Amino acid sequence: MQLEKRAEIIKDWIYTAANHLKENMASQMTVEEKSNRKDLVTNLDKETEMFFREQIEHHFPGEGILGEEHMGETITSLDGPVWIIDPIDGTANFVLQHNHFAIMIAYFEDGVGQIGFVYDVMADTMLEAIKDNGVKINGQPYTLPFRDKPISDGLIAINSSLLLGNTYHMQEMVQEAMGLRLYGSAGLELISVVKGETLGYTSPHLQPWDIAAGSVAINELGLCLTQMSGEPIDFMNPNPVFVGYPSVYKRFRKQYETYKTMN
Repeated sequence: MQLEKRAEIIKDWIYTAANHLKENMASQMTVEEKSNRKDLVTNLDKETEMFFREQIEHHFPGEGILGEEHMGETITSLDGPVWIIDPIDGTANFVLQHNHFAIMIAYFEDGVGQIGFVYDVMADTMLEAIKDNGVKINGQPYTLPFRDKPISDGLIAINSSLLLGNTYHMQEMVQEAMGLRLYGSAGLELISVVKGETLGYTSPHLQPWDIAAGSVAINELGLCLTQMSGEPIDFMNPNPVFVGYPSVYKRFRKQYETYKTMN
């Protein structure tokens, strides 16, 4: 099936799932802890992933699936067609704010991102990317507002654990920038970079489902995305990540290389 046709099907799934979340998040939610009290999962995370799995298995039987909540068989490699799903990115925001969370779906072929959707549910902002076919926001073709800016001319986003621990002296980066913004959702951080609202984002531990969908848009737009070391993203394992416009990405990398032996 052509990528454009797949994308239209995926978009319908996402809107259906988003409507279910909005209808049920106030009254039909149970919350559990995963690795710690800040790492949450709800029944709606699980229901949403199961919905996507069922749709994929019906429309595209035999294709691999990697989902955050592991609600079915998972993959052991990125060979062939693979779906990477984050049913609710920003679950703490979803639980505590009923806002600032995203649905993310990516479709890969042999390790290369082909389709990526990041949907800010409550803001009704749909970021859509198809490899070699550009990026859209809410159905409209999208180009970057600028190609580059120095860190001194914009805002940046740094994961709170890096910032509070001043890992790699990241507080220096905040001092150089015009300010700091944090959204608590990797998907929304990536939308912010794509829209030029922030110039870069870094986090020490992003799972494949945190970054896969947004990576397709980042690559289509020619922005920079790697592990902190400069190595390519590993979509089978957690990654320490830098993403941003060229000057800020280079500044992140310089900061990391300067201070990595001290941490």
